[in-house]
Amino acid sequence: YSPMVQEWLQFSMPSFPGSDLVSPVLGTIIFLYGGSVFLKGGWDELRSRTPGMMLLISLAISVAFLASLATTLGFFDLEFWWELALLVTIMLFGHWQEMRAIGQAQGALGALAALLPDEAERVGPRGVETVPIAMLRTGDVVLVRPGARVPAAGGIVDGAAELHDSMITGEPRPVDQGVGGRVVS
Repeated sequence: YSPMVQEWLQFSMPSFPGSDLVSPVLGTIIFLYGGSVFLKGGWDELRSRTPGMMLLISLAISVAFLASLATTLGFFDLEFWWELALLVTIMLFGHWQEMRAIGQAQGALGALAALLPDEAERVGPRGVETVPIAMLRTGDVVLVRPGARVPAAGGIVDGAAELHDSMITGEPRPVDQGVGGRVVS
């Protein structure tokens, strides 16, 4: 029902009593319902004095809403109802993609963390002792037995092994590593 869109398409929508309120009603619903995530996020950013993308988007949709409302009430001649709807829709799609990517990244990080063993065999002056990986410090020497998972990133100081680094490097096969080679937990 936007006059500009009808002009572009060279098409006229049917007219009926109240048809001039279709765009304002739908635009208001889209602004309040679809834009609420941006309005809340923008308000939170404003309160915490950390302006960001949510504040920018909330300002854009608020200005479009207020200008369109003022036009509907007869103060201006700037109807932005369809632009408001399009802006909210595109921003919601982008926000959905962003949240989806963040969720997938968190899932991948969780999967990586699950690969870490709970304990490591630390080689010390008294021999090999089993310790929680939280007790490992820079400079510790750790014994990694065949088939075991590497508990901490570092370098190989003795021996050789085939290590499967696909989660980090994407390499599909185990890689030969020897003294001086780098390992990733």
